[in-house]
Amino acid sequence: MPVFKKEKSKIKMVILTKGRDDNVVWHSPINQNSRDNEAIIKSMLNRLKRKELFNRTNVVQFYENNLLIAEFKY
Repeated sequence: MPVFKKEKSKIKMVILTKGRDDNVVWHSPINQNSRDNEAIIKSMLNRLKRKELFNRTNVVQFYENNLLIAEFKY
């Protein structure tokens, strides 16, 4: 069973980057679907902050069922 799957993950994180870099989409781990949204968002942000991609990040948006549920600007 995959860890991340677009159709089964509860939350989608859209990373809007600075400049001409491509935007990135991450999906939450399927095994975290039972957690509340705040816990999932916190863990996804922690993973992002450990990546080099975070230095190029402008805005991070979180979606559940294609509805914006949270947004952070850096």
